[in-house]
Amino acid sequence: MQLSLSGELGQTVRRTVAALAATAAPAESAGSPATPFEIPKASPESVARAIFDGLENGEEDIFPDPMSAPLAESWRGGAVKAMEREYAAFVAAQPVAA
Repeated sequence: MQLSLSGELGQTVRRTVAALAATAAPAESAGSPATPFEIPKASPESVARAIFDGLENGEEDIFPDPMSAPLAESWRGGAVKAMEREYAAFVAAQPVAA
């Protein structure tokens, strides 16, 4: 997949992806010195591709590599995510003063 974004739209997309990438949860990626021993690592390209796929599918939380993917279901059904949904519903229900 090749993207060519320029101008204001490109800047907006880059800022949005940067913000959303913070919610992506790769366990390890190639070049990441997180552990002193060898474990399977996803390539930066595969992580980026999974993040873009997740964005296209409208996923709120993206688990872009084989090590983090098994966590997806428990995260989406967990207490923290349930609390996030409750807070989002509360905020959406509150009128905003102009």
